[in-house]
Amino acid sequence: MNKSRYTVAMKSIVGTRDKQEDCAFHNVGNQEMIGVVCDGMGGHKNGKLASEMTIKKFKDLYEKKDQNETFPSFYLKTIDILDELVYHLKNEHGQRLDAGTTFTAAAIKDDELSWLSVGDSRLYILRDDELVQVTRDHNYFLRLNQMRRDNKISEKQYKDEATNGEALISFIGMGGIEIMDINHAPFKLLSNDLVLLTTDGLYKALSDKEIRQCLRTEGINDALNTLIDQVETKAYKFQDNTTCILIRYNGEADHETHKM
Repeated sequence: MNKSRYTVAMKSIVGTRDKQEDCAFHNVGNQEMIGVVCDGMGGHKNGKLASEMTIKKFKDLYEKKDQNETFPSFYLKTIDILDELVYHLKNEHGQRLDAGTTFTAAAIKDDELSWLSVGDSRLYILRDDELVQVTRDHNYFLRLNQMRRDNKISEKQYKDEATNGEALISFIGMGGIEIMDINHAPFKLLSNDLVLLTTDGLYKALSDKEIRQCLRTEGINDALNTLIDQVETKAYKFQDNTTCILIRYNGEADHETHKM
């Protein structure tokens, strides 16, 4: 009996929004897998188009990727193509849509995890009982917090500016990506490590502690269902779209042996 190195589950809900602006995909092979989540922005129609076009183009580029190219190299080459694509999206009158999307990708080759993130969709790793957010939220808080640490802003100024703290300062479609999270040295996974990619609808509804508790559920599909059920149970008045991809690294794949 063959056992895959990777087990993957994906689920998406609309929440209380009128439309789904998230988009995601995953592809699993014997030695390699990849997952991507995007959260569109710029109005219902524009946000949906931005995330869908980003995923479509990324899938096409991934299918053409040289197998010998490293993921960090592939990511860096790809992200500018995606940014240009979304930046130049136009309406029927030829006017630029001013749309955008977050982008978080995680690829595993053998036991090595490589990621790239732009925006505030997140990547988490759960090992044993420790949950770690390995990407940053690329919003105004990121800049504000650095200014406060460097004593370049007073507490009063910080509080005044914090009302705009969740505004994104990096996203696909802004016309020049300057802030991204990418690991140039792959992260070594251990058997039973969990990797979670998610749009902001999840972590704005659940704390890291609550996320960790849900991921303790036996079975990857049950764990993801528990996670989404908890989001829907909390169902805030303005619950955002929520999309998650949950990956379990199973360790070395088992292969049937045939006697000669």
